[in-house]
Amino acid sequence: MTEFSAEIKRLVIKRLEAVPANISFSIGNFGTFSKDELVEQVNENTEVGKTIIDMELTFIREMPRLAQKISAEN
Repeated sequence: MTEFSAEIKRLVIKRLEAVPANISFSIGNFGTFSKDELVEQVNENTEVGKTIIDMELTFIREMPRLAQKISAEN
């Protein structure tokens, strides 16, 4: 998997920190994680952490297209 810069990791961590504390995430075959556990995974550069970063970057890249689609539907 890809190595990510410190700036990208900080961005993903900030996005995770914005999530309410009572929310948990199911990450494929890896299991279920709290937001604090995911922050730890990103910081430790684990496979789960890299997966979360990939997911967040995909979401960020797709946001303009999704916003346009939603706008077109309304």
